Amino acid sequence: MAPVPKLKLDPKAAMQRHQSAATTAAVDRFALAEQITKDQPTGLSPVTAGKGAVAPVPEAAPTTLKRPVVSSAQAFDLSACVAGTIVQVPLHLIDANPLSPRHIYTNEEVDKIARTMPDGQDVAANGYLEGGRIKLIDGGTRFRAAKITDCTFLEVKIEEAPADKLALYKRARALNEQRSATTALDFALSLRALLEQGAVASQRELMEKVEPPSGGKLSEAAVSTYMRIARMPEKIQRAMSESPETSTVVALYAVSELFPDGLGETELEAKLDLALEIIDEIKRKKLNRHQIAALVKSKIAGPKSRERSTVHPLEFGHHKGQIKMFTKKGQLDLSLKGLDEAEMPGLRAALVQTLETFMRDKDGGSR
Repeated sequence: MAPVPKLKLDPKAAMQRHQSAATTAAVDRFALAEQITKDQPTGLSPVTAGKGAVAPVPEAAPTTLKRPVVSSAQAFDLSACVAGTIVQVPLHLIDANPLSPRHIYTNEEVDKIARTMPDGQDVAANGYLEGGRIKLIDGGTRFRAAKITDCTFLEVKIEEAPADKLALYKRARALNEQRSATTALDFALSLRALLEQGAVASQRELMEKVEPPSGGKLSEAAVSTYMRIARMPEKIQRAMSESPETSTVVALYAVSELFPDGLGETELEAKLDLALEIIDEIKRKKLNRHQIAALVKSKIAGPKSRERSTVHPLEFGHHKGQIKMFTKKGQLDLSLKGLDEAEMPGLRAALVQTLETFMRDKDGGSR
């Protein structure tokens, strides 16, 4: 059996080699950190390289560099909010879009998104920098959901600021319609907002510059219809947005007839109750457009009041009857029972003669 070779260990030399390697690694790390600090003094600014040079990316760079998210764990710096960057913006620095194509947000929708927020956003919101704040273009539901969770920030993809208010609305609508179609009610509220905020100067300009959800061009009648829908009380708008039967243009316009301008407080309360009653009936019976129009028309007209007649009883021996008089209708009904057949011709002649005499005297003897 061959002898086993003996190994001589030199602990002191091994320790020296380990310290040398560690020192070299530390120097490399500090050098890299110093370079990063020079390139990104705030820790959030995008990396810039020398003229004509390409900023080096380490071999072990994380895949998130393909989706440049600036983390809120670092000190937030507005200078990081450059177009194309996705930034985690503190909620208190975000303003919702006043010209969003969406106006009706249900609690169910917001709660559904809120439950997913702890796992991170699937899609960043869109916004732009203005006046030291981030103005949202799109992402209203995500913004509302974040505010009811423990999240302190919202991921926002930064864009160039829109040219004007109308451009802001159109950009927001284009982003929103990638996920869902614009509803008739949201569109009506958007037209009102565009007018109120000066994005357009008149209803005529709305016709010329804003496309309806169905495509094509807005007509003058269509603008008037949408504007009347937009004037309904918010409580009624929300109630009507909850089902497909009540959220059509036909249903919305029909119910809006209940709310003309100038209603007093008492009358408005009565109309609100009536509208909610109509909405409930439409939902329960799943009425079509013609049935909805007829229902609203009948409710506005109110129940038809039947005129009660005035009754004058008659009694001549064994002959009994009555005269019914409907004053508003100008109608008189006579009934008399217990007559013999032989008496009928004479009674008829006497009645006709009496009526002829009355009518002749009434008309001043013209006949």
